[in-house]
Amino acid sequence: RQDQFGDITSIPRLIKRDLPHHQSTAKVSIVRKNLVNKLALHDWFHMLLRWTTTFSISILLLVWTFAIIVFALIYMYDDKINPLVECGLGAAGDPIGFNGAFAFSLETCTTVGYGLPNSTNGFFEQSCTSLQAIIYFQMVWSMMFNAFLFSFFFSRLSRSQERSVQVLFSNKAIIERKNGKWVIHIRVYDLDSSLPLVEAHARMYCVSWNEYAKQKSEDLQPQLLQTMRILHPNDELDSSLFPSLPSTITHHIDAYSPLTPSYFRKEANVLHGHGLVLREADNFTEGRAAMSCPVCGDSYGSYKGLKRHIEYNKKQEDTFGDDLPVEGTHRDVNIISPKKSGRQLTVDDIMNNLSDKEIIVVLEATEPIIGG
Repeated sequence: RQDQFGDITSIPRLIKRDLPHHQSTAKVSIVRKNLVNKLALHDWFHMLLRWTTTFSISILLLVWTFAIIVFALIYMYDDKINPLVECGLGAAGDPIGFNGAFAFSLETCTTVGYGLPNSTNGFFEQSCTSLQAIIYFQMVWSMMFNAFLFSFFFSRLSRSQERSVQVLFSNKAIIERKNGKWVIHIRVYDLDSSLPLVEAHARMYCVSWNEYAKQKSEDLQPQLLQTMRILHPNDELDSSLFPSLPSTITHHIDAYSPLTPSYFRKEANVLHGHGLVLREADNFTEGRAAMSCPVCGDSYGSYKGLKRHIEYNKKQEDTFGDDLPVEGTHRDVNIISPKKSGRQLTVDDIMNNLSDKEIIVVLEATEPIIGG
């Protein structure tokens, strides 16, 4: 669409919200090039599970029918090379035809046990060892294929994608300013509230297409998918939540947030992450020091704490008078004093920065009926 923040129709979506209530089928829009087909053979079972139900059932029926036809041809060949030995397939001198062989192969594969086509017990004769061997191998194949079908259909029915349809996310995210801080909220709710999801927790990511090409870091390679720290529920407590009640997932748009413009992050007086994903909330609660004193190295979680430290030490050093040199102390004007950026983040700054971004919210949980 075209709006005051520019044309964003050309920005691709990594995950499409293609279900009726804006959920996603969890298919990531990634096109693989130069894929080695041999790699797919190592995980062929999960490759089959990705097929649609109609297509997979059709393919499996074709494989099953083809195997029956192959064994029918083997029965015809075995009866033809031994025309005078009556093993119950065809009469002596009259080998069994395709229709009879197909019916016998189908009967053997399904273990119905209607009997031999020629209504004799020749199968048990010592001269019919080849027929016994063929029936043995078809029965072994049938058991293995039936076991595969059981596991395949169980895996299809228990797929988490079907359960995830009942997890609803808000169509729009809400950005607001609370206590001088910008935050973004996403609502989530599980429709099947009577059977709560087990160990539900959330994760957030930001896909930044324009910044991906511009990223130049000494610490990490450029990252298309950037992790977003979650303020509520606290990601240090595994972001656990109870989606059986409408819940809100909140991200603080702080100086470390990928939703904050890069020029603002550079101006903010905060500790460099050095590749770690940090959040300012830990600074405010003194959970982690973000600013250090250029004189003594004491660290503080906020600008106010560092400023009080410097002002207090100035007064302490003033009591020594001229006995204490100014250079290298908290009174030295040449030492960089803490400066808080005078620029305030605005909603226009955030919206302009969001023009090329996609926010991905992932809710992970264990399904209580099958998974529990």
